[in-house]
Amino acid sequence: LDNESGCHDTVRTYDPAAQRAFRAWLAARYGSIAALNAAWGAKFWSSEYRSFDEVDLPCGTVTEPSPSHRLDFFRFSSDQVLSYNALQAGVVGAASPGRFVTHNLMMLFFDIDAWALARQLSFVTYDSYPLGFTDTTLGLGELYTDEEKVRYARTGHPDLAAWHHDLHRSLSRTGRFWIMEQQPGPVNWATHNPAPAPGMVRVWTWEAFAHGADVVSYFRWRQCRFGQEQMHSGLNRPDMVPDVASGEARQVLAELSALQARLHGPDAAPAGRAGRTRLTRAGLVLDFAAQWMLQVQPQGGGFSYPALALRFYSALRSLGIQVDFVPPGADLAGYDLVVAPSLPLLAPEHVAALAKYGGAAVGGPP
Repeated sequence: LDNESGCHDTVRTYDPAAQRAFRAWLAARYGSIAALNAAWGAKFWSSEYRSFDEVDLPCGTVTEPSPSHRLDFFRFSSDQVLSYNALQAGVVGAASPGRFVTHNLMMLFFDIDAWALARQLSFVTYDSYPLGFTDTTLGLGELYTDEEKVRYARTGHPDLAAWHHDLHRSLSRTGRFWIMEQQPGPVNWATHNPAPAPGMVRVWTWEAFAHGADVVSYFRWRQCRFGQEQMHSGLNRPDMVPDVASGEARQVLAELSALQARLHGPDAAPAGRAGRTRLTRAGLVLDFAAQWMLQVQPQGGGFSYPALALRFYSALRSLGIQVDFVPPGADLAGYDLVVAPSLPLLAPEHVAALAKYGGAAVGGPP
């Protein structure tokens, strides 16, 4: 369904249609203007409203708008994307019953509640660009130091692709996911766009399969001869001569065939062998609304919720701990450790889930 919903800052819009829809969304959420005033603390700075028709979009104010106003607008904007996705799923389902529906999410993208979007899909896919997002975070702050960017310029940070594999595996209802777009070479949109080191496309492909991917699809098949993405590489050059990644993809195909023969051929090892090591499992609580709240009212210059969560993930990975991502309020049974990088918004059901868990839990700054 669609393609990279929200890309190019398209989730939040400030036009008259958005204003009308936002007012309707607020009326449905709060029921009465008195309830909205109470929830927003609108008495502060004399910001009380007499009707929903008086509520504008959170922009153009004399000073900063109410943080509750902005947070609800971020929630509304995410819900608008979800509504559009559901509309598309309904059209596909009516025209072609029984088909799976999916959507390609993006790396380091927090403007949409991906937990809610994933519930509308048969399974989740995403677009993997390890070099581009090691170099450029597209407005999320600095995830990596300049030294790290240089060190991993041609490989991608070793935890970046793994984070997204584990995240989208966790988002997916099936526990499986696809790579809809795998970077095959230099891209055209980062601040710096080096070629991957030799063998990296093969490494990224195998890494995705090891994390549970069912499909790895490379973007593009052929590099464009024109348009905005003509400097974005493909498996083939513009003249259809195979590029470097084409050979690495063919190598993976041959290796997959050999592995299949080894696993399922006459000399295959018996299933269920004893002595396998049990991995320690951690549940990392990831809340997209936490990012919105910390965008609205950051409490420190340069603070980044995605960067904090990624550092927690990297620390767990360095200890050999298997990481699943979980939404706030999820059942935490079965985890040896629960990590919450930051929970600035705590609903009663979130507190209840943590209390019921009762195991080892580590929390970051609120």
